[in-house]
Amino acid sequence: MLWGANLKRLKHSYKINILFAIIITFSIVAVILVNAIVVRLDERFHLRLDLTGGSAFELGDESKNFIASLDRYVEIFILAQSGDFSGNPYLVQAQRIIDQYPRFSNMISLTYIDFAANPLFAASFPEHTLSHGDIIIRSGDAVEQIFSANLFHIGQLPDGSLSVIASRAEEAVTSAILRVISDDNVRIAFLTGNGAADGSLFAQLLSGNSYDVQSASMPTALFDDFDVLLLLSPTIDISEDITRRLDAFLYNDGQYGKTLIYTASAAQGDMPNLSNFLREWGISFHDGMVFETDPERTYSFQPFFPTASYVAERYAQLLRDASMPFLMPFSRPMELLFTSRDGVYAEVLLEFSESSGVQPPNAGESFTASDAVLRGPFPAMVLSSFNTVGAEGEHLSSYVIVSASTGIFDSIALLNTSVTNSQYMLNLLNELSGRTYSVNIEPVSLAGRTLGITSAQASRLGVVLVGIIPLFILLIGIVMWLCRRHK
Repeated sequence: MLWGANLKRLKHSYKINILFAIIITFSIVAVILVNAIVVRLDERFHLRLDLTGGSAFELGDESKNFIASLDRYVEIFILAQSGDFSGNPYLVQAQRIIDQYPRFSNMISLTYIDFAANPLFAASFPEHTLSHGDIIIRSGDAVEQIFSANLFHIGQLPDGSLSVIASRAEEAVTSAILRVISDDNVRIAFLTGNGAADGSLFAQLLSGNSYDVQSASMPTALFDDFDVLLLLSPTIDISEDITRRLDAFLYNDGQYGKTLIYTASAAQGDMPNLSNFLREWGISFHDGMVFETDPERTYSFQPFFPTASYVAERYAQLLRDASMPFLMPFSRPMELLFTSRDGVYAEVLLEFSESSGVQPPNAGESFTASDAVLRGPFPAMVLSSFNTVGAEGEHLSSYVIVSASTGIFDSIALLNTSVTNSQYMLNLLNELSGRTYSVNIEPVSLAGRTLGITSAQASRLGVVLVGIIPLFILLIGIVMWLCRRHK
């Protein structure tokens, strides 16, 4: 009996072991098959899941839509091996972005080239000095070279060292493709001299969005060589000769079609020649610095970092999110002298609120907001235009864009994803330049994103985190203690 029972248990155990062996075998085979299927799907469809904020490793919708509409064949050559893009997350991000271009357009090819071992390739581009890591974009006879350093935005850390703070890979490649297929070559010059401010960060943004950007000395440059001039808060008054040349630039022998961008600064002094020039376009400046008393309209609790509201709806509608503010640090108070006179039309684009005021330059430490003589609303940015009709009935215009702040081009404004400065200015220039093709691509940071809230919102958040939530937890603890005590 005992032997029979043991035999029965042995047979049952044997069957269970066989069943487990079969299950394990099928599980292993299933895992192998699933892996093989996923590998094949990845090879064909490049399966990726981007969990970063803003999908930093994914090609943006603007680039996808643009390259999907290409009607010219474009070649992309990367002067490196695929394995060279490793280690640094910004290198990995740049490669992931570039590798996606052929997937969204059959008019684009992508090739990794070891040009040092392939002298015939280098001979095809005799006018370019090729270096490892550079990217060549070619369409027909048009060629653009992207230097490897231009794939990234380099910034200075607090300790003085340099580091990559943002990726410009998508911006650089899409813009280079735009340049090789487009006949719209908008030439922009940053005017230097007379203490004009540095606009290198905005110049990088413009260059990355397919504008031809240069610097030009005010006393010697030929303004007619450019379509757009930028004059950033000079601290020394320009001469009468320069004002006449600016007038001639905007007149353009009766063809018009030119744009001047001028930005002011609270640090500027009296400049009669420049003031007279701006008055002809309906704009005047007062001395002092604009401050904001409404915490909902300040940035980082700084009254001299006010935000401006959108007045001209047609430009605000171009924004992805018009609820995001436009930052105007250290602004100089501006006045609109007229809206229409002698063919010149002046329109307010951005405006400071009624709760803003002006701190005079000679204000002492005892100055308070209630002491302000000048109060808002003030224009923050104005678009003035001269409009006429050509000999063949065509509409001709030249534009003067005037900003109350040069700080709109500082890193805190241009690289800040919580404000619209870079997006708004690119949209504005694209519209006024009448570009057939245009994209608006901003640098991408892989660091933690800035919390986009106003000073008042930050205060309310602090009250919730420091006061309300701890008090709520304490009350729950007291209730639980009382319930247990009186059980």
